Amino acid sequence: MRKLSRPFAQFFIGSAAIAGLVHSSLASADVTGYAVANIGYGYVDTEIDNEADVSYSAALGYQFHRQWYIEGGYISLIDADTDEQSISSKGPYVALLGRASSQKGELYYKLGIADIDIEHVSINSSVCVSDAICGYDDNIIAGLAGLGFDYYVGLQSMVRVEYTYFGGKDDFSAHIVNLGFRYNF
Repeated sequence: MRKLSRPFAQFFIGSAAIAGLVHSSLASADVTGYAVANIGYGYVDTEIDNEADVSYSAALGYQFHRQWYIEGGYISLIDADTDEQSISSKGPYVALLGRASSQKGELYYKLGIADIDIEHVSINSSVCVSDAICGYDDNIIAGLAGLGFDYYVGLQSMVRVEYTYFGGKDDFSAHIVNLGFRYNF
């Protein structure tokens, strides 16, 4: 398993410490956690190529205030494999979610960062210097912004519909549309 980049690890540990302090100060408040699993469609654009394919993610969230959540998880933006190329973009993320509740569910927005590992292998003589396999492997810290709605289907379960944009260095961008299931505990 590869190591997280130092800035991402510092941010993640700092966020966990802040969440722990907030939790201890709000012990009497109505605080909940949740788990969410998503599947969707992702379009990833790198400086070398772009591709669209199935996307999936899993995350844990924690409500530390009546309007605020912190969410951390792992996302596979794309994992496409064709006869000419293979492209994969995936990694951990952490985000802050603000919400507005209604009787039908919760509208939310999220802002955060992700540590995305991009691997691209191409078998194309016009791109490569020789007739060999050429590749690209990079690690990018990307910002993320999303908007979604969690629709109540039960006392502790919700269906999630979400759009998320990722952007980073070297013209990296990704657009993800997800459908997921959220379970509150």
